[in-house]
Amino acid sequence: MTETPVLERLRARYPDAAARPGDPVLHVVIPAESVRQNLQFLRDALQFDQLTFLTAIDRPAESRLEVVYRLFSYQARAAVMVRVMLPRDGARLDTVSDLYRTAEWHERETAEMFGILFVDHPDPRKLLLPDDLEGHPLRKDFTHPNLIRLPEVP
Repeated sequence: MTETPVLERLRARYPDAAARPGDPVLHVVIPAESVRQNLQFLRDALQFDQLTFLTAIDRPAESRLEVVYRLFSYQARAAVMVRVMLPRDGARLDTVSDLYRTAEWHERETAEMFGILFVDHPDPRKLLLPDDLEGHPLRKDFTHPNLIRLPEVP
């Protein structure tokens, strides 16, 4: 089976793009300092015009956070997962909410749950949690007095 022209162009720009086992969507890893430029290229040149979701993954064993963007091209009927690696301490990333309007809400949620600062975000207020809650609930080291921890399974 041959790829669509959009996916061929994607592979030309990102030669390391690869699908994961059981997942036909191509995954691309880009540097944090060029996230805006890369996502703008994907939107404008390759017509990935929809940001379906944005989230993060906490990887404490590797001392990093991984931000994941899923983009979709309606014209090409293709999707791509864009991954950005950040340090756990002082994680910052430029906002893309002006490129993809749906990113505004997703960045707020990700900032709140993982502690990533989205630089120049237009509305950085908390979205889900009380203002006085300290910590980031989706980080694996999060603790709270009312949090019930289940014992680890050997």
